[in-house]
Order: sequence, then structure tokens, then C-alpha cells
Amino acid sequence: MVSLTINGKKVRGKEGSTLLELCRERSISIPTLCYHPDLSPHGSCRLCTVEVLKDGKRRMVTACNFPVQTGIEVWTHSESVLRVRRLLVELLLARCPEAKLLKELAEELGVEKSRFDTKDAKEKCLLCGLCIRTCREIVGANAIGFSQRGTLRKVSPPFEVDSDQCIACGACEFICPTGAIRMEMDRIRKIKDSGTGTRRYCRYMRLGLIDFMICSNGYECWRCELDQRMEDRFGTHPAFALKPAKRGIPFQIGFFTFHPNLFYHEQHLWLKPMDSWIKVGLDSLSSSLALVADSLWLPLEGESIKEGERIATLIQGDKEVTFLSPLTGRILAVNREVLDSPSLVGRDPYHRGWLLLIQPEEKEKIWEFYSGERAREWFTKKAQEMEQLLEDSKRVRSPKEVFGKEEIREKWDRWIEILLTHPS
Repeated sequence: MVSLTINGKKVRGKEGSTLLELCRERSISIPTLCYHPDLSPHGSCRLCTVEVLKDGKRRMVTACNFPVQTGIEVWTHSESVLRVRRLLVELLLARCPEAKLLKELAEELGVEKSRFDTKDAKEKCLLCGLCIRTCREIVGANAIGFSQRGTLRKVSPPFEVDSDQCIACGACEFICPTGAIRMEMDRIRKIKDSGTGTRRYCRYMRLGLIDFMICSNGYECWRCELDQRMEDRFGTHPAFALKPAKRGIPFQIGFFTFHPNLFYHEQHLWLKPMDSWIKVGLDSLSSSLALVADSLWLPLEGESIKEGERIATLIQGDKEVTFLSPLTGRILAVNREVLDSPSLVGRDPYHRGWLLLIQPEEKEKIWEFYSGERAREWFTKKAQEMEQLLEDSKRVRSPKEVFGKEEIREKWDRWIEILLTHPS
């Protein structure tokens, strides 16, 4: 515990917590616009500014990301702090004069009007970044971000083009404090008109909250029974209840790394949708062979490839293992780094060690591959079989101590047999 003084009173707080968290625990009201307890603190609105005395020096800090520290003194409503908050509200009002939330905050702080010029009375976006962080940290879609600079700064999809990474979950609209963002209906309209036929997957399936569901309502989510059940069950947006992005953090299964957000194929390839393309690589199990491989073969950029054709070959001496394409499409890009250094595939299989970027003929086919809990069960079973091959696995303390050893080279044939034997 940490001892400090807030508004003249001695208090104790948890080490690692922030001033805002501690103040809210003690019912001290501090205004915020860009803060949410489920998101990383950003400090962009500055409204949570407080005054801190540390080592004899006073300064203004944002309470949402300032850690509690022993011996500091904090003032949350001093005249200096209130003066700063009034100025900030005036600046925000000049940007978004009709925002209801700002008007209420201005009334609370005694601000009657902004002294600054208003450029666009219809502007609603405060640039708080809540929608962007929600899409990245809660949903895991990364469909929107900030673009441009200065007074032209705004929230938009990459290159200001409607992104296929948006799954129409509506979490960005749910979190927006002013109703500025309108992604959900636009994206639903595009999915509805995309001509996907029976492959219209429910947005809650795309969000990872259910295993499989075909939309039978033409994406009219407002009249969907499942949509209503989700709302009734959680009392908040389902993304904030289950936090799919948090569940997508990679973790170890034995000696191998499993990435929950990816799709997996029986050829031990991982697949990641990226707008209209799909990135492909070897998973942690098959990529370990690359650590002892002499060379790697990949198709050329611009080539067409059919499902079941050779997509990659690892060669070690007079031995090799070939992986077959799970998709039909065209090769858009080849990772030349791994051609020069095949061991990169084994050292960093899910990032720098990717293999190809493919433009598939049927992108929706990816939903037929392993994902979610099914992928984890399949991967775990294979990982356990692989580990049994390592005679000294009990003496090995980390994956790095295994990979690169002669065990992989000596057991190459058996390793491949386990890899490419599919469950009946």
C-alpha cells in the first residue's frame, strides 16, 4: 500500500493504481471524457487534471495515468485545477458547441460560453479516442484510427476507405460520448449488399462470442432475437462483457505458442484476414522445422494458386516437407526476409516470419478452418504429441532450449508424420 495526501486528508492506495482510480474509490468526483476502466488510460481530454506536490515542486498532471506515489500531495479541486478545467471545456466547446455532455460539464464548472471561435457548429467528435481504443483493445478489429494532423485530425478507417476489418459490432458507437461515430449501420449495409448469399455470418460470430451463426434477418440487427438476448444478458455491449481482444493474447501450450485470434488449417498454416486479403504463415508447431532447414521455397508474387497445390516447402539436406494451400487465389506478396533466412519463420512465426499474402477467390472459406476453442483443442493435442518426441523434455526449462537442438533434425521424419496426420 502507498500513503499519500488528497485534499488535505491522509489516504492509502494500492501500489500500481492511478490517482483517478483512488479518487473514484473515495467518491471524489473528477470529470473525464477519454477514460474508461476497461481501456488503457490515454490522457487526451486533460479534464482529469489535478495538482500534485512532489519533492517540493507543484505541477499539473492527468489523474487517469498518474500512478499513486508515497508522500505526494494531491489537490483535485483547487482554484488552479478548476481554472485549467474551465479553459479545457471552453476549447472543447469551440470544437463541439452542441455536444450535450460538454454543455452539462460547462454548466457544472460555471462556463457560460467559449471565448474561442467556433469553426463548425455541427462537429461532434471530441477526438477522445475511446472508439479507436475500444476497437483495438476490446474488440481486436483495429478497423479505425486517427488520420491527418492539427485542426484536420479525425477518426476514420485506414486510408479513409471502408474497411473489411470492421465487423459491425457497434462497440465504437456504444462507447462514443457524443454520438459522433456512425460505423455500425454503414458497415451492416455494406455486408447486407455484398452478395455473400448464405454465408452471411452473424456479427456476434465475427466478434467471437458464439461459435457459428448464419444471419437470417438480412442484418436487420434491431429486430434480431439473438441481439436482444445479448443486450438483456450483459446489460452492456457484449464486447465489454467478454472482451474478445483480451482473450486474443498469445500464450504458451507446452513448448509452443498459440495465437487465439488466428485461423488454423490442418496443414499447420495460420491465416489472418486483412481486408480483402489473407496473410498466411506456419504455426509454432510446423515453424520449428524452419530452425534447422537449409532453405525455403515459396511461390512467386502474382502467381495463381489453387487449393491443394504446393504453397511452401522446407528443405533440410535430402529431406523436405511440403505444405499445401488451403485456398484458391492469387499471391499478392511474398516475405523475402524468410527466403533469405528460413530460421526467421521458426524464431518469429506469427509476425516477421509470415510467408505470403493471398487474395482469395472465396474469403469466407476461412470460417471452415480451426478457430476459437476448437483450434485450441486441436493445437494442444498436436503440441502434446510433439513434446513426447523430445526425450529430454523434462530437463528442458524453456522452448528456446529445445529448438535448434539435434532432436529436431534427428526426428525430422517423425515430426512431419505427426504434423500432417489429420484426425479421423
